[in-house]
Amino acid sequence: MRDQQSLMALLKIHILSLPLLLVIGLPVMLCAQNNEPAGATELQLKVGIAKADITPDTNIKNWVTGEKYGKVRDALYVRALVMSQGSEKVVLLQWDLVDAGESSVYRVRTAIAEALGIAANHILVNASHNHSAPWAPVYDDQHRGKERDTWWAVRYMPPQNDDPSFKRWMDRLIDQSVEAALRAAQQLQPASLWIGRADVSAYLRNRRPRPVTHGIRESDLPDNFNYRHEDWNPNILSGDKTFGPVDRAMTLISFRDSSGQSIANIFHMACHAVSIYPFMESISADWPGETMRRMNNQMGGESLFLQGTAGDINPWRRGTDAVNKMAEGLTDYAQTVYDYSAELKPGPLKTHQTHVGLPLTDYGRERTGLAVMPSEIQVVAYGSLAIVTLPGEPMTELGVAIKRQSPYPQTLVLGYSNGNGVHYVGMPGEKARGGYETGRKTNIGTDRAGQIMVDAAVDLLVQSYNENRKL
Repeated sequence: MRDQQSLMALLKIHILSLPLLLVIGLPVMLCAQNNEPAGATELQLKVGIAKADITPDTNIKNWVTGEKYGKVRDALYVRALVMSQGSEKVVLLQWDLVDAGESSVYRVRTAIAEALGIAANHILVNASHNHSAPWAPVYDDQHRGKERDTWWAVRYMPPQNDDPSFKRWMDRLIDQSVEAALRAAQQLQPASLWIGRADVSAYLRNRRPRPVTHGIRESDLPDNFNYRHEDWNPNILSGDKTFGPVDRAMTLISFRDSSGQSIANIFHMACHAVSIYPFMESISADWPGETMRRMNNQMGGESLFLQGTAGDINPWRRGTDAVNKMAEGLTDYAQTVYDYSAELKPGPLKTHQTHVGLPLTDYGRERTGLAVMPSEIQVVAYGSLAIVTLPGEPMTELGVAIKRQSPYPQTLVLGYSNGNGVHYVGMPGEKARGGYETGRKTNIGTDRAGQIMVDAAVDLLVQSYNENRKL
């Protein structure tokens, strides 16, 4: 009898425990059935991309000549790539324009933030620095002290804000940017992120060769031996100069759907968009535009170019033939990189932002009425990838220094983003070398400005990295 009671008690315990075991085991079973770890849904990245035409009326004036553009060689676009993860949403906006000045960035961020219901500081604005297009409009004052238009924009003509054609384009630029961002957000779909890179140094040259300081009696190199000289070869220097630094990497970030097909491709490198300029006075997106067109046709999806720290980097050749050859070569590299890319592990999508005051030269203080120029640095991070922005025209050594010190193994450093800063800016000692990029009007920051930007960018990357590791 006692054995029978013991047996019944034991059975009762097992029966009562069964529902509890089922409840406890259910999440484990579901995870096993879905073949994905707990939390994977929260880390699911979604991506959408869209573009819209922002080609201006040909009656507006070319800032290079002061005359009307007259013709369109190829269209200009705004491209918006939206990344989403849970409640986090980030917009990467790219313009086929010379710059992304503070005024236009403020205006477009405000409009997109309202349309998408996100914070304005979750929007990154990068310009390709395309010289065959207008400067971004100035919509209101107070962003750069007394300075309204950049020196270049009004060098050969007065401000165009009162011109009816230009005023219509000012409104259209913002409207089309919002339209692209909205359509990209509506097309969000799950994506994996892949990354690879190619050595594209054959298409790049540092236009600031380093002078040899002593020991040279004379040089046979002709005066003005540059792209306008009939014998010019970008790979040749005389003994009185050495080659300046070049970041040889083109990085390709591809977003792919569940079947492995391309949704969007970001390619990033540091090089002025000046192959057509100044050989053609028509509106054009230059080599970045032609490269994106070819990449779309060859690789599928929609492509987007993010300009790097290209202040002292030019294409290896100039002219319309150079545009096509460069675009063809970069597209072939991109296709090969795409085929051999590595997939990034999912991670948190986050954005961080800081502002620094860049000290100004005497001319800079006179022109702006400021002692320092407020300048933004932004980081957009996903897993082990970080995109960090610098304003203005940073020279290539700034990007190299930031990448070298970044805790993120995959770091892209952008120039021409979220403002004009102090325009051209190099590392300490660069001003002593002289040249156009260190001129009184082209470079209004002191010799310390570049190092301040590098330090602030690295600090923000470290902050972002440490915070993301805790998530």
